[in-house]
Amino acid sequence: MKICPICGLQYLDEVDFCKKCKVVLIEKPTIKPEVPTNYKRLFLMILYTFAFIAFVALLYWILVKVLVS
Repeated sequence: MKICPICGLQYLDEVDFCKKCKVVLIEKPTIKPEVPTNYKRLFLMILYTFAFIAFVALLYWILVKVLVS
């Protein structure tokens, strides 16, 4: 199957141009196999993100205390 990159219409392999858009058709992309989720890495990324947010909030709180005082 071929697909139009502009409008997304699907055509048979024998057709080279989209009848609507007049552009060259591309091969329909194949679906990649699903990659298993690495839950340990996901947990660490979430933990690091929350730690970074807490660090930025602490810095903000310290700067507000210093600037206000």
